[in-house]
Amino acid sequence: MSSPGPTPQNPAPGWPGYRAEPSYDPGQSRVFPAPVPAELLALGNEVRAADWPVRLAFRSSRVALLDTLCRWQALRALAYLHLLAARTADERLPADLRVIPGLESAADPGLPELLERLERAAVDLPADLLDAVVCDSGGLLADNRFAASVLAAGLTADSRPTDPDEAVSRAVVLTSYWYELPEQRGALALAWSANLFVRSWLGWSQRYVYGDKAGGIGITADPRPPRPPASALPAWAAPLLDRISRGDGPLAGPPPRG
Repeated sequence: MSSPGPTPQNPAPGWPGYRAEPSYDPGQSRVFPAPVPAELLALGNEVRAADWPVRLAFRSSRVALLDTLCRWQALRALAYLHLLAARTADERLPADLRVIPGLESAADPGLPELLERLERAAVDLPADLLDAVVCDSGGLLADNRFAASVLAAGLTADSRPTDPDEAVSRAVVLTSYWYELPEQRGALALAWSANLFVRSWLGWSQRYVYGDKAGGIGITADPRPPRPPASALPAWAAPLLDRISRGDGPLAGPPPRG
């Protein structure tokens, strides 16, 4: 029987939103979120919602749109995670987070700049937090006959559909894309895992006092699923993987702001 882990460490300078303790998985950590301020908590449901397609289409423009929505939603959730962990960010970030990914918003000429800002916030995260999200996507990408259903149910629920028909259509379309577009599975899995991590963070913060032994192992899997190879992930994930490879861990402060 395993002995209990050590007491969680104090928050690192610059990252007051959580504590970490060494994992039983060497070189990784377990994450214990701090209570989330009301104004950040209110943003949590909004940030996980995206207007995923409700009609199935396989022409190249629609596949490119799906990839854009996945990138946008993954970076959006990770940027919000940065806000939860650091409690401070670029002053434009809260407004950027409120822009909902969808067909119409993806056509906005300002989207490239918005995605750049979200990506900067995402790659500023501690490498260990990013690794936890990427590893969770790897768990979904592994040989799992229920992966499509799990992904479709999670992203559909987070999208806050307005009626049952919309919910069913969205879930069917996401499931179909998973099966029919295997090259998009990595992008879909990253969007799903980033949302899941945010949901777990917020759920923990409302149920436990961080560091409480009764809280179990925190919000990260212990041990984590294997990290998927870069070839299984979309090209836009390269900056996230580079951040992980630098491996400066969960106790490093964020880079200085320019």
